[in-house]
Amino acid sequence: MTTPAELLDSWLEIDPDPATRRAIEAERHRAEWVQAQFGSVLRFGTAGMRAPAGPGPAGMNRVMVRVAARAVGAELVAAGLASRGAVVGFDARRGSADMAFDAAQLLAAMGIPTAIIDGPAPTPLLARQLLARSAGAGLMITASHNPRDDNGLKVYWADGTQIRPPLDQRIEARMDLSSLPADGDLAARHEVESLDVRAVIAEYVAAAIRPPGSDDLATTPAAASRAATSASTGAGDAPRVVYTALCGVGAQTLGHAFAAAGLPPPIYVEHQRQPDGAFPRLPFPNPEEPGTLDDAMALADDHDVDLVFANDPDADRLATTVRDGNGTWRQLSGDELGVLLCDWMIGLHGNGNGSGSGGPAAPLISASSVVSGRMAEALCAARGVTHHRTLTGFKWIMAPRLAHPDARWVFGYEEALGYSVTDAVLDKDGISAAVEFARMAGALAARGVGPLERLDELAAEVGLHVTSALSVRVGAEQIAAAMAVLRADPPRTIAGHPVTKIADWLAADAPHPADLIELTLMPVAAATPGETQVRICIRPSGTEPKAKIYLEAVSPNPDDLLADRHRLQALLDAIAGEAMVWFTRV
Repeated sequence: MTTPAELLDSWLEIDPDPATRRAIEAERHRAEWVQAQFGSVLRFGTAGMRAPAGPGPAGMNRVMVRVAARAVGAELVAAGLASRGAVVGFDARRGSADMAFDAAQLLAAMGIPTAIIDGPAPTPLLARQLLARSAGAGLMITASHNPRDDNGLKVYWADGTQIRPPLDQRIEARMDLSSLPADGDLAARHEVESLDVRAVIAEYVAAAIRPPGSDDLATTPAAASRAATSASTGAGDAPRVVYTALCGVGAQTLGHAFAAAGLPPPIYVEHQRQPDGAFPRLPFPNPEEPGTLDDAMALADDHDVDLVFANDPDADRLATTVRDGNGTWRQLSGDELGVLLCDWMIGLHGNGNGSGSGGPAAPLISASSVVSGRMAEALCAARGVTHHRTLTGFKWIMAPRLAHPDARWVFGYEEALGYSVTDAVLDKDGISAAVEFARMAGALAARGVGPLERLDELAAEVGLHVTSALSVRVGAEQIAAAMAVLRADPPRTIAGHPVTKIADWLAADAPHPADLIELTLMPVAAATPGETQVRICIRPSGTEPKAKIYLEAVSPNPDDLLADRHRLQALLDAIAGEAMVWFTRV
């Protein structure tokens, strides 16, 4: 068995990156560093492999991408998919282009026809190209919204989605470190097909962006009328939007998408418009983090604009900030944004219990992750749309679309700002979601309400759902220890409220195996038994070293929305304070 020190020597011989070679030479005398970088191997998590850029199989680097690409190629050959080829994309993070060309050239050297998008591009464009080309696999070099020093690899398969078990496990088993790919194992660059990023954007926009005046989403005559009315919201009616790409790759594609949709061009935060992997003047390349959208909101104030959009650096997520009734900015939570888009998309498709002139309409389906709020599920139930609860990650959220090919895909989402408004891309897509949210905002404005008022209307219809999520950044060992304690000795009460149900998703009777614990509480202060339902989900993050805790409180029949919202939020705040301790006391 190869030791970490022996692997380091082999790595140093073939590493094509001068920066990682220098790091190895500088640190190789430190046994702890050698063990940390060369004693473990990256694995596929919720959305591919991600890690800080650095040498060794525990970091993201050119050698590790070559190893992973070789494993993907071997699995393509074994599955009989090699002739369908592969497509590769990359974002603007430092080193992404070199990693992407390494992957493409290695696959080409294996006899797999491979194409690469020739410039930094959003992840949804790579996912779209996989479908457009009927390719066997897609590889995207990106760390999405991870810290600025991270990078990563997402792998898509022939069905158009990110790889799921057991496929990811088979690819991991083929990641052989005993023979590391060197420069001589790569094809020449001219043997890789080059895809003009402008043509890729045009193909994506044509497939994923609904043109002005379209009503093809409707499934019934009545829905067709509603869809036509909704789609008629054009450039003259839609609100102006301030947009930031957060120094990522979304601006060019979003601009084309808005134009194709007949929407006014966005007002760009210019110093965050161009791709820059250093993410200058940003506290964190994640629109969920405090302070990240400050410059965008300041620009919106200058232009008297009430709506701010942000994509994360690879543009597969969407964040939205709106003004409340007092003119104060409020960033919508992932669940709030998801409910609004779900409501809008159901309206475009029509309720699921009608039929068209040609006979019964195709059933409508949607999906969301188990850690997301349940308001979208309640909305779908009220509108006749079949809703699926899935594991976290869009590789699972899009699985119902594959399992029900005769159904119409309405919407999918996860609370971490990931949304699917079209099955032209079988992954989350922050560009098409931004287009539909802008259209929705215009339609709401036409009847004198805003997104927050629409949320109140929906709460009155299907119940008030208040959600929150918190992250605890601690080490992987501390997270594992805390999860073990929660399983062995789960709390009987939380913040003074009894735990009435415990669901361990690693148990034999779980619907899907996952490192997830779900707790249900019954607040003792409820006016009527069962009036308020409270749910807590706890899981390790699949993309970063942190624990995630998701909280939801539901009042099915709110009497006073404002008072009930304050009551439920206070309850969640109390629970959050106690839940944080679970991961800091071990």
